[in-house]
Amino acid sequence: MEGLDTTVADPHELARELRVQEFGRTRPTSIAEALVEPAWLGPRIVAAVADDRATFWWEGEAFDERPEVAAALARATGGSLHEGAVFEGYLTKARAPEGIGTEIGVSTVTPTNAITKMFIGGRRDRVAEFEARRAVERAALAFEPEDIVSIVVVDLLWLDGQWLLDVPLLERKRVLEGIVPAEQLVRPSPYVREPLGSWIGSWRAQGFQAMSFKAANSRYRPGETADDWTLADLPRR
Repeated sequence: MEGLDTTVADPHELARELRVQEFGRTRPTSIAEALVEPAWLGPRIVAAVADDRATFWWEGEAFDERPEVAAALARATGGSLHEGAVFEGYLTKARAPEGIGTEIGVSTVTPTNAITKMFIGGRRDRVAEFEARRAVERAALAFEPEDIVSIVVVDLLWLDGQWLLDVPLLERKRVLEGIVPAEQLVRPSPYVREPLGSWIGSWRAQGFQAMSFKAANSRYRPGETADDWTLADLPRR
């Protein structure tokens, strides 16, 4: 936790100072006991909940464009917290699914559905595909008033006065699921273990283009690049 002031007790201030852990370039097959999730689109944020309110921070700047989502997160977790919590998550235009969690599937509509339709069943134009994907990723970072936005919570970093950065990821996930219920605008991210089997087809059908692999025993190092985290494209077939 080099560079972090561990004496700060205000979750909102902690979240402002934190930076997300970056994905490395490790081959997925090199990550032992990986937890696999669909790769969400949208701002990757640090969120804090305390004092009956939630704040979102994107690269150290307050992200207050969607107060209804912050209010939903505060309501959803308020009864489970004493001193508060700090999460990592994504603000996404994806429609959040019902009842997701470990070993449960996703029923999400994402902006990448357009790309899936463009390239499945026809000749593959890699340049056009790359440009289309980058355009979708850029569009996912900007919200219009009519967009339905939810927060998908993927990690738990601090809880009721205690840092969880050195707690193995799988344990952080299990605690997270206990304090973040699935609601209309708030969801914990689903995660599964290999073999992925039908999950690949399911995620592809829902429009996802990539997935993340994170070692079940991995720790969280804010602002650093993790050798045991990586992103990979979904197989086309």
